[in-house]
Amino acid sequence: MNPSCEESKPNLVSREASLQAFFNLSPDLLCIRGSDGFFKELNSVWISTLGWTLDELRSRPWLDFVHPDDVAFTFDVERQCQTEGANYTPIQLKNRYRCRDGSYRWLSWRLSAYENGLSYGIAQDVSQSNWRGSGTYRTEVQETVKLRDQALTASSVGIVIADTRLPDMPLIYVNPAFEQITGYSATEVLGYNCRFLQGTKTSQPAVAELRDAIKAGKHCTVTLLNYRKDGTPFWNELTISPIHDDDDNLTHFVGIQADISDRIKAEQALRLEKNKSERLLLNILPKPIVEQLKRFEGSLAQQYTEATILFADLVDFTPLCAQMPPLELLNLLNQIFSVFDQLAEKHGVEKIKTIGDAYMVAGGLPVPIDNHAEAIAQMALDMQQAIHQFKTQQGESFQIRIGINTGPVVAGVIGIKKFSYDLWGDAVNVASRMESYGIPGRIQVTAATKERLQDKYLFEERGAISVKGKGKMITYWLVGKK
Repeated sequence: MNPSCEESKPNLVSREASLQAFFNLSPDLLCIRGSDGFFKELNSVWISTLGWTLDELRSRPWLDFVHPDDVAFTFDVERQCQTEGANYTPIQLKNRYRCRDGSYRWLSWRLSAYENGLSYGIAQDVSQSNWRGSGTYRTEVQETVKLRDQALTASSVGIVIADTRLPDMPLIYVNPAFEQITGYSATEVLGYNCRFLQGTKTSQPAVAELRDAIKAGKHCTVTLLNYRKDGTPFWNELTISPIHDDDDNLTHFVGIQADISDRIKAEQALRLEKNKSERLLLNILPKPIVEQLKRFEGSLAQQYTEATILFADLVDFTPLCAQMPPLELLNLLNQIFSVFDQLAEKHGVEKIKTIGDAYMVAGGLPVPIDNHAEAIAQMALDMQQAIHQFKTQQGESFQIRIGINTGPVVAGVIGIKKFSYDLWGDAVNVASRMESYGIPGRIQVTAATKERLQDKYLFEERGAISVKGKGKMITYWLVGKK
């Protein structure tokens, strides 16, 4: 081993220690910056001037400490320092640097160009010379600026500033809340347009609204589907406000961002539940009545000068109840009445209710229609055909009795609990009698109904029958369509 090499090692260590000691003797802020954007060496004056520890200053890109309003021209100076080749003329810079307590100090820099990946810098604290006026005013302004900067840092909403004077309107400031919301650090986004948050969702209507507002230099608030750095989506409520200089030229946009994903989810869940409730209500009441209920507009009872009412009853259903288990019986009824419901929807008539094995439907209400009698007649004929697909335990087809009448009715909802849409009036009672005084497999109608249908449908006269409460009535059997 070469003894001279052994002797050179302590000499080198001693020389580096001496240089570091000399480095720390300077009253100015000395630093060595790497081309990766981080400080490599700092003297102790930085601690007393800004309050940060040296480890804290070295742990973040040095541009993270620059005041938002100074980032743009600081970038320009940094690009000069990145110029290849030795440049022995110091590069001048003056900007504001953030202190640990949230305030800012003015620093005047002399920087060398990067050589071998390193740039050397000397900075002086010139804060006092950058304030004008009396000491009291200066102190008040300093405190105001300090409070403003602390508020920006402490804000729970994301705050960004974009420079409209630069191409593509890059971000020059983002606060810690923005970093937390998006997952991006300031170093990763400064100098870029914030559209990267949109991912591939650039065709949202809100994006077009935002672009129009930016183009017009106007304030606006939009809700955007954005994406964090890890790819997870979030709903961003963004408010942008323009900033103008003394000559009324647009210079910046300030953006306030809030992650409202929880609110959007809650609203979507609320809409889903509301839709479920409305669908349930529409299964109980006609749509016009539901709309009237929601508006609380007057009485829910309405007079109709003419409607056609149908009652249908399953023949010999009572004995069947004693032969079948209750759940099996209920399932059978559900199948039959579900087919009838489909027919009611097909013919545009209103199902009123079921009572045991009886089914009630009406045409011409709650929305009046001219062909209500025809719609009910056609439904009755279809019900006759549909019931044949259902068989008893003995394999026999079910039969139904159907009665129809036409006349004036009152329809609506009464009471304050367990709403039910129903009909009242003599025409309703007579329709019920037409069913109960009918015979299995036939459709009995009154003269009033026959009169409205005789041009299109075939009838057989049954003759006069005694009807409770009405005496003798001439009735007819509906046979089919002409």
